[in-house]
Amino acid sequence: MSSLTFVVTQPLLGIWMSGTMESAMDGHAAGSLASSPTGAPGTVANVLEAYHGLRAAITELFEAVGVDAAKTRESARSLGLNRGLAWRVTRIVRSANDPAVISDVPGRQSMSRMLEACRTLGAPDQGIARTEAAIDRYEEAVRSCSDDRKTLAMVLSHHVNGVQSIEPERGRRKLFEGAASVWGVRAEVRFVTVFAFPSPDDPTRIDAGHVTGYVGFRRLSARAWPLFREAVHDADGKPRPFEREPLSGSVGDDGLGLLNEFCDPAAPEIEISEGGGFRTFELAAGPVGNRGLTTCVFGTRLRHLYPRYATTPDTAGFMVLLQTPTKHLVFDMFVHRDLKIGGMPRVELLDRLTFPHGNDEREFPRQLMPIAEQPTALPPGIDGAVSPAMPWYPRLLRSITSRIEQPFEAFEGSRLELAYPPIATVLSRRFDLHPPPE
Repeated sequence: MSSLTFVVTQPLLGIWMSGTMESAMDGHAAGSLASSPTGAPGTVANVLEAYHGLRAAITELFEAVGVDAAKTRESARSLGLNRGLAWRVTRIVRSANDPAVISDVPGRQSMSRMLEACRTLGAPDQGIARTEAAIDRYEEAVRSCSDDRKTLAMVLSHHVNGVQSIEPERGRRKLFEGAASVWGVRAEVRFVTVFAFPSPDDPTRIDAGHVTGYVGFRRLSARAWPLFREAVHDADGKPRPFEREPLSGSVGDDGLGLLNEFCDPAAPEIEISEGGGFRTFELAAGPVGNRGLTTCVFGTRLRHLYPRYATTPDTAGFMVLLQTPTKHLVFDMFVHRDLKIGGMPRVELLDRLTFPHGNDEREFPRQLMPIAEQPTALPPGIDGAVSPAMPWYPRLLRSITSRIEQPFEAFEGSRLELAYPPIATVLSRRFDLHPPPE
């Protein structure tokens, strides 16, 4: 089986071709709330079972006293509770499988106020008793599984696909703050923009225009920092040659690929070194804080990067290795309509803390990490890709499409945004390759 991985480590741009990742995602999705089995004390399944019992008891209690959980304001008035507590209680009834709700059930004292309000409205003693027992079961399940609500939210984020809880983002923010303090660097925005299209001189291959960079990169200590490392690997993690040329069009740029008109300062000091199969692009040591505030943008044209067609289940993907503490990640992919990929490139997050070395495709399934954020389709036209963090972004897109000699209208775009992307991970976006036309 042939397989390539184009690796640009920070950015890491990757291609791999195999059906392995598909089965891995199917297995990961099996941990969804809807499919969780009944479990023993101390398990996530036990918490879910206790939560659903509590939800059913509250639903019956509200029905008995004529409270409509879909109307929070009216419920607050009927129960005589403050709006905040009424909202938290009624959303339990409204939300069957939302991890944010499951881990944010009000505490015993607040729930007691709700029960007393229902008793005043004429709730039957049997309903009150059932709800009290359900509260006890839920509290015991949480204690047995995770000790407290905050830890429970973290546990759920690792067992449920599509978690909407704000707890994972809070954790990533703490990681960002700690990592920035320890390593002495931080950035406002990390972005990756990829255009994938049929190779003009060989329509059985795919070319790519790859632009990446940092906005608001600053040193907290006077040190150099590797912005990215570039290489191509096959499925076994072995380096392979590839055709690369800078999008800048500058013959004398020594392969840097800096798009100077989008950099600030216009010519940041970048040093290139090679070793271990990688080419490293490093921002030189400089002033700290706002005095050294830097925006770096690199652009590369990759020719004949990978096959356009596949007779067996294969995929092509682009990856970014996240090693710099960053507030916001923007990962845009624009895929030429002629490639007919049938949907937006998918998203996967891979662990690079416990699996720091190599890019062996066979290891990917056990490196998957949970991620709730999913890509969204960008509106047609360059104006639809506006990003508040990068006011010059539409101009950049015009520049890219001009240099790859492809009209922007020929592409379908999608965006993945992630607040405080966790360092020591790889974020991948990929799409399926289809058999050649008959």
